[in-house]
Amino acid sequence: MRVVIIGGDAAGMSAASQIKRLRPEYDVIVFERGEYISYAACGIPYFIGGAVSSMDELLEVSLDEAREKRKVDVRIGHTVVAIDPSSRTITVENRGIRLTEPYDRLVIATGARPQTRGIDISRFPNLFTMNDLYDAARIKNFIAEKKPQSIAVIGGGYIGLEAVESFCEQGVRTTLIHRREDLHRAFEKEISDIIKQKLSEKGVILSLGQPFSGLEQRGDKIGIIRDIGVLETDAVLLAIGVEPNSDLAGAAGIQLGANRAIRVNEFMETDTEGIYAAGDCATARMTTFGIEVHAPLALKANKQGVIAGMNIAGERESFAGVLGTAITKIFDLGVARTGLSYSQAADMELDPEKVIVKSRDRARYYPGASFMNSLVIFSRKDRRLLGAQLAGRLESVKRIDVYATAIFNKMTIDQVFDLDLAYAPPFSPVYDPVLLAARVARKKR
Repeated sequence: MRVVIIGGDAAGMSAASQIKRLRPEYDVIVFERGEYISYAACGIPYFIGGAVSSMDELLEVSLDEAREKRKVDVRIGHTVVAIDPSSRTITVENRGIRLTEPYDRLVIATGARPQTRGIDISRFPNLFTMNDLYDAARIKNFIAEKKPQSIAVIGGGYIGLEAVESFCEQGVRTTLIHRREDLHRAFEKEISDIIKQKLSEKGVILSLGQPFSGLEQRGDKIGIIRDIGVLETDAVLLAIGVEPNSDLAGAAGIQLGANRAIRVNEFMETDTEGIYAAGDCATARMTTFGIEVHAPLALKANKQGVIAGMNIAGERESFAGVLGTAITKIFDLGVARTGLSYSQAADMELDPEKVIVKSRDRARYYPGASFMNSLVIFSRKDRRLLGAQLAGRLESVKRIDVYATAIFNKMTIDQVFDLDLAYAPPFSPVYDPVLLAARVARKKR
């Protein structure tokens, strides 16, 4: 059995490692167009901000380990330019030479790329995205060499917010530009307001409700064109979202789904025999809700890669889906979310109700106790928990995992209140914020 994998990051290397673990006799070849494999892209903002001292610390699996210990034939600097499902071959380009490679099974793990609205990044020496280790090195070197006084971040999602903190930690005056008054739609307005307050406290200049229409080079600066005028800054980070690298699959006639991600079933199979897809280029189903989504998140990518590998090796393992569970750090504020937003629940006609509760995350009298905000969304129809969002001290918002577990198991808000959660003054009040929010929600009948 000859298994070819396109892409050597999280999903691709997870699939390769799983196949070789279960079927060491299979030939597994990974084609990676860059020089890095299996790296922690989520750590890039912290490398730029200085919390991670070396880019090498972001490398999870070295080439030597992949080749010698895991016995995977990894070929870096190889770009797959075409897939031919009829002949079960791919066309690979390396140093200007094109070769045809056969496969018995194919895994597409091509990841996602930053959205740029057609802007050619290469035309601007001080315009950046934050997607891979090449971006990380370019940004870090620019800050070290040019010592910019100002940077603008365009985009109010996870990457944009983490980048804002990274630049501020480097002493750079930072402006956040976003097209809406509220931040990314993943955050409810109440949580968005808390984030905005924290950004303002830390000196971030907020330019919200101000979509940009273009960029222009003005000497050593970039001009950001907006309705209210042009903002000049030393550098710009575009963080307006990502889109799946699905062009290769689409050109081969493989079916695409939500946000043009490659449509897969629960076994990571595409609609084309012998071809699988996994990671940020592939779709997923929202657990218990059934809607198809494009969810470019690290855990999902790794899990889908593992499951694709297991199924290619002869197992029959299904992917349980996602809930969009995410957590991030914005200076000393932790923010987390899971499940449906209020608008998603309304669109699905689930008759949602939303409550937000401010409570302490430790016993009132215990040193270090602080407030956290818990927002829960549940259905008035059947009391089922639909979503949750938290904002508070960093460690406190890891409680989002309780909500994710409850939603996964289709629990009602009343059943959440019935949970026997641990209590001790250094960890929580008698009524943990999870229980207190459920207690308040129970009164909404």
